[in-house]
Amino acid sequence: MSQIPFLTVQEFSAACLNAPNTDAITAPFTRILRDAQIVSWFVGSLANVDKARRPGFGYYGIPNGWKEIYEDALYFNHDPVFQHAQTGRQPIVWSNCKAQTTLTKAAHEVFAAAAEYDLTDGYIMPVRGFGDLPGAVTFGGLDPDLSMDAQLSLFMLGAYAYEGLRRLNEKFREVPPILTKRELEVLRWSAEGKSAWDIGVILTIGETTVRTHQASIRRKYGVPSIIQAAVLAAWDGTLRFGMSVSTHQV
Repeated sequence: MSQIPFLTVQEFSAACLNAPNTDAITAPFTRILRDAQIVSWFVGSLANVDKARRPGFGYYGIPNGWKEIYEDALYFNHDPVFQHAQTGRQPIVWSNCKAQTTLTKAAHEVFAAAAEYDLTDGYIMPVRGFGDLPGAVTFGGLDPDLSMDAQLSLFMLGAYAYEGLRRLNEKFREVPPILTKRELEVLRWSAEGKSAWDIGVILTIGETTVRTHQASIRRKYGVPSIIQAAVLAAWDGTLRFGMSVSTHQV
């Protein structure tokens, strides 16, 4: 899988922001991921997988048969990837979960069964700060490229897909928090995929200062990641990708 171009991510973000229905999000999402050799994805509340909990929203692009087997065999009780999404906060590559030395026999069986559906590895991002139930976005494929650049692309796509589908499902729009001028500048460059070091060079401020602004932005939006904050800011009108921030190049 090659890295998904940033322009593609921007175009998808616009599709999510203007989507009149869920198909307007899931169709391009599936197409982009298919081109990137991702054959399976899930976006939504984990309550939609674990049927013992109350229903939540969930949207699937999963190989025929795998969703049914996963639910019927109660794999969510043994799947380390699913368990990480319920309790963790940071994204993780599936194979890193598989490499744990404390895996049970049942956990190994989940990975073996997934491989039969060409799901040999993937990437999952827990979602926190959105509603009262744990959620996640997960991607799987046959030996997909999961380099750091590829993970960043998937994270940005996943964040937009999750928020877009959730808002269509729940039919609401939040009142945006108030950002300072400098916070808005930092947020715009963060949304462009720039690192804290890059942003410091562009704005002629220290990297530590950039991270301080990012922490303030995350706190105001109540999310653990600056990308998730950028997604919410795009939704509430604070951040608009159509607005040019600069021609500065790093």
